[in-house]
Amino acid sequence: MDLIVTHKSADFDALSSLVAAGKLYPDARLLLPGSQEKAVRSFLSLIKDKVKIEDEKTCRMDDVTRLVIVDNRHASRIGSAAALLGKKNVKVHIYDHHPRTKFDIKADKDVFKEVGATVSILLEVLDKKGKLDLTPLEATLMLLGIYEETGSLSYSATTRLDVDLVSRLLEQGANLNAVSSYLNRELSGTELSALIDLLKSVETVNVRGMNIAFSHIDVRAFDGEMAAVVHKVQDVENYPVLFVMFCSGEKVKVLARSRVDLIDVNKVLGHFGGAGHHGAASARIEGRPAEQIKSEILRVLEKMIQPEVYAGDIMSFPVETVSQDEKVTEVLENLRLLGYKGAPVLNESSALVGMITQGDLKKALKHGMGHSRIKGYMSVPLITVVPETPMHELREIMVDRGKGRIPVIKDNKLVGIVTRTDVLKKVFSSLFPEKAGERVKITDISERMNAMFPKQLMRLIKRIAAEADALGMNVFLVGGLVRDLLLKRKNYDLDIVVEGDAIEFGRKLGDRIGGALVVYHKFGTSTLVKDWPAWLGRPLHPGNKFKIDIATARRETYERPAALPTVEFSSLREDLYRRDFTINAMAVNINKKNFGLFLDFFGGMKDLEKGVIRTLHDRSFIDDPTRIFRAVRFEQRFGFTIEKHTEYLITHAVKREMFHRTENQRIRDELILMLKERDPEKAVFRMRQLHELQFIHPAMALKRSIKKTFAEIRKCARWYTSAAPGKRKPDIWLMNFMVMLDKLTVEQVEEVLRKFVFTRSESTRLRFYREYADKTIRKLSSRKRMMPSEIYDILEPFSHEAMLCVMARTSSAAARKRIKRFFTHYSGVKLRIKGHDIKKEGIKPGPRYTEILHRMLERKLDGKLPTKRDEIRYMRKLIAEDSSS
Repeated sequence: MDLIVTHKSADFDALSSLVAAGKLYPDARLLLPGSQEKAVRSFLSLIKDKVKIEDEKTCRMDDVTRLVIVDNRHASRIGSAAALLGKKNVKVHIYDHHPRTKFDIKADKDVFKEVGATVSILLEVLDKKGKLDLTPLEATLMLLGIYEETGSLSYSATTRLDVDLVSRLLEQGANLNAVSSYLNRELSGTELSALIDLLKSVETVNVRGMNIAFSHIDVRAFDGEMAAVVHKVQDVENYPVLFVMFCSGEKVKVLARSRVDLIDVNKVLGHFGGAGHHGAASARIEGRPAEQIKSEILRVLEKMIQPEVYAGDIMSFPVETVSQDEKVTEVLENLRLLGYKGAPVLNESSALVGMITQGDLKKALKHGMGHSRIKGYMSVPLITVVPETPMHELREIMVDRGKGRIPVIKDNKLVGIVTRTDVLKKVFSSLFPEKAGERVKITDISERMNAMFPKQLMRLIKRIAAEADALGMNVFLVGGLVRDLLLKRKNYDLDIVVEGDAIEFGRKLGDRIGGALVVYHKFGTSTLVKDWPAWLGRPLHPGNKFKIDIATARRETYERPAALPTVEFSSLREDLYRRDFTINAMAVNINKKNFGLFLDFFGGMKDLEKGVIRTLHDRSFIDDPTRIFRAVRFEQRFGFTIEKHTEYLITHAVKREMFHRTENQRIRDELILMLKERDPEKAVFRMRQLHELQFIHPAMALKRSIKKTFAEIRKCARWYTSAAPGKRKPDIWLMNFMVMLDKLTVEQVEEVLRKFVFTRSESTRLRFYREYADKTIRKLSSRKRMMPSEIYDILEPFSHEAMLCVMARTSSAAARKRIKRFFTHYSGVKLRIKGHDIKKEGIKPGPRYTEILHRMLERKLDGKLPTKRDEIRYMRKLIAEDSSS
């Protein structure tokens, strides 16, 4: 025989769970031990003819072989049914939403789930078994259980399952009016008196910034329902955490309620043998007065609550500031551009003198004062805080004084700003999905370094670290090297950050390992340049140079959008924060003490795992619009996706035409890097999708058909490398750019060349290609027989990149064959005679030399001058013809 039992002083979750379990175990007896809450007793009087529920006096237990316990897991709370525990022939099943503890009943089957109510667990099991078929009365009882336990779905413990089941119960006829009448009943006279006494005795204690409410009353003459009174106290005062002590001589019953994630009252009262769940719990305590119990609860809370959060922990930095002498219209435009509601105001000495908001500026505009300085419209006097200001004080300033943003000052300098959003994110963290940078990830990746890096490179890294140790500096590998290390991609570009003087460190390191040092005083950086070491294999970059970039941990601020940064010394975290994307903002410490310690402040590892390109802050593309190209480049290189908000920021910056505010040479450099990628067409067409091509030229429009041309360029370049191994490798990026310029006019190409200031050689090759490529394709595609000299004369003026691009574009087999023939047979042909041979014939040096040599080369290409003697004979013939004429 099965017996289903719940806890003493049963509430609606206990009763509804009992009835729901009866549907899972249809032949079981249902037992309510001890007494029940008043509202439950009232409901039982209505259903006693519909549901057979027994009490301890009448319930038979000698034939029980399985004990099912619902909404409870403590032996002390199931009354006489506890006698069945420990019997060998009795199996125990538990269904409960209260967290497990070491004091729990040992069960053969224990079903636990973090939901708002135990009845939700049982209803889910019934639904999976296809047995969720309830009468309207049963559905109403189940709804009472969920609503009472979840505060009508308002408590933090409420889950999606609870909400979904409410909908199912309403579909099956649950009566909301009936539910309301039981959960919102009027208090009896003694309960109302108790409520008044409790409200009078409430005392709040601040524990690490959290207000904890305590109240107590003597209940020796109380005959009401304690839980109902506590519920009303919460309704009236809305305390985040409340402990109510009902005292009866030396016996005290504590009821606790919590509406914040930080305080789990089940854990607090667990220290006193109590039980419950995160938001509601109770305990019975004997032999200790209320004041002592309160002191013990406070000691538990001191350990449970994390240290106070301070302004320095949540402030935003660097801070966007404005000058008091700027005009209203200019400041309003910049604030809108950056998406800020307001900003601190500085005077000519860079001292903080006020705050200005968009609201202040709009009022000035309304009165026709857009040309005025903002000095007359900023808010003064100013309320500021220090980094050590606790969270509860910040909240009080914002609520009591109506301040939406508070400057943070340290040593009379502005170091950050706390906004309402910063506070909301901390107080109501569940409303804000965790973003990159909210939790630092620290781990050891030295084994990955040993596996990925050549031994000689590891030795070099340790020599760099030894120099830093000797100088007492912390030193880190950062940027793409760390990213590619985690992606298991080959990258030997050493990007170093030191917490010290990077220029001095570069000098010391150069003395130790050799190399030429290039110093950038404005940025406080240096680069050590060495010959590419043979042990790294084939050079990864043109020029065969190996570089070690060294930077001081620094913060960058921008005097205006898209300007070059102004550099300030700062911490590693701030240095990484200035970088473009989270995946490039990770670091590895290489000092001997912490070698291989991986630091990830902004969630870069998580974004690598997800395959996401995410910017570090909202004004990133405004500060540096070239990052827009970079986002596309990384997205396509790694097969990642630009995160939604980051894509929105790109779109916003493009609409604002931010590219017009940055140096065209920087855009050119990013474009070249993109066109050097393995499959540049992917990035190019992503640029088209994001409307970025307009910044190269407004008329640039690419058809999908040119994707095939990009692929053909790679094929032609591979053929060229194998067919002409001794020749200079072509600039693939230049060939890709030639394809992009194909549909622009010659005049429009000239505009592009002037705008981006390409080198003379690059401009010449691009210009010549655009002007003559189409004509050349037509000539080479001719079906008429062409002599080698004709082919040579057509192609010789072209750069190798232009020829290969023509070869990739044409569909003519004849043209392709002729271009290949030029590379393999004609381009290397040279005459045996030189200018001095002509001089011997009495001809004075001049343009005539070039003409003679060219005519001779044409004849040699056509196979008519096989020997030097033949060349001399033909040279003399040409000279004689000239003399006779």
